[in-house]
Amino acid sequence: MKVSAVIPTFNRRDYIKRAVDSILAQTTPVDEVVVVDDGSTDGTAEALDVWFGSRIRVVKQENGGVSKARRHGIREASGDWIAFLDSDDEWLPDRNERLLKAAERVPADVAWIFGDLEVVTDEGHGSTIFGEHGLSIKDCPHVFPDSLSVQFPFQFGLLQGSFIRRRVLLELDCFNEGLQHSEDLLAGYQVACKYRFAAIPSVVGRYFRTSDLNANSALLKGLQSQDYFRSRMLCFALAVQSGHWRPWNVRYADAARELCKIRVKEGKSARGLALEQFRFGGISAKAIAFFCAAMFGQKGIQVWNALADFRRQLRPTQVRLEKKSGLKASFESSGAANKQV
Repeated sequence: MKVSAVIPTFNRRDYIKRAVDSILAQTTPVDEVVVVDDGSTDGTAEALDVWFGSRIRVVKQENGGVSKARRHGIREASGDWIAFLDSDDEWLPDRNERLLKAAERVPADVAWIFGDLEVVTDEGHGSTIFGEHGLSIKDCPHVFPDSLSVQFPFQFGLLQGSFIRRRVLLELDCFNEGLQHSEDLLAGYQVACKYRFAAIPSVVGRYFRTSDLNANSALLKGLQSQDYFRSRMLCFALAVQSGHWRPWNVRYADAARELCKIRVKEGKSARGLALEQFRFGGISAKAIAFFCAAMFGQKGIQVWNALADFRRQLRPTQVRLEKKSGLKASFESSGAANKQV
C-alpha cells in the first residue's frame, strides 16, 4: 500500500520548507513527495532543489490555480493513497503511521480517511477542527454510514488531515479547475455521494490561521467570492441528483440567491439563478425578492424594500383585523416578508 504526499504551492518560499520537513520526518515514511509549483515567482522551486534535492520531486506548471495543481499532482503520483498538504501547514510526525493503520482496516468502499487538525493562531496552539465542529469519535477507525452527514457540518474536505484513494480522485475527476476557492469542498461532496468516509480521533497535523499568512485573508476572500457559492450550488445539486438528503434543495436555493446578489451588485445578469432558486426552493417572499433583484437590478431591490416597509406599516392594521375576524392573512405564512434584501 503506497502513499504519495502532494503539495500544491504558489509563492510560499518562506513556509514550504516547514511543510516538506514535516513529511520527511514521519515515523513511517511516505513513498514519494510530489510538489507542484504553480508558476511561483519567488524562487520556490529553486529553493526546494537546494534544500531537499532528490528526496522530493518538484513538478512545474504555468500558473493555473490550486485545482489545476492538485490535479497535476494526482496524475504525477503513483501511490494508492494521496495525502495532500498545503505549503503553509504541517503534519505531526506520526500522521502517516496512524492513517496507514486505519487504511489497512477500512472496507473497500471507504475512499476518504481523515484525522483531526490542531488550529494554530497568533495566540498559539488552541482549538482543533473536530472541537470547532462538535465531532467526537472513539472508534479507530470510525466508518460513517452516511458520508454526507460528515461533509455537511464541515463544509470542506479536510484535505490536510486526509488519505484519499487516488483511483477515486481520478474516477470522479475531482478538483474543478474553474474554482479558485472551495475546490476541496466540492471534491468532498463528489466522493461522499458515491463512497464512504472514515475518521480517526487522533490529531495528525497543524492548520495555521495566523495573521502573517496570506492564506488566512485568501480564505476570507474565498468565502465571500462567487466561487464559494458556485461550489455550494454544485455540491447541493450533486447531492439532490444522487438521491441524498432532499432538504438540500433549500440550501441550493440559498446558494443561488447569494450568487444572484453578487452578480447583481456587479451589474451582471442573474435571471437564470433567480429561476433556479424557484426550482429548488419553491415560492417564498425571499425568492420573490431576489427574483425582483435579478430582473430589475438595484431598482428591483429598492422596489422590494419599499414594499417591505409598506408591509410593516400595515402590520398594526392587519393585527386588528385578524383579532376581529379570527382569521390570519395568507401572506403572513412567510416571516421572510418582513425582511429587506
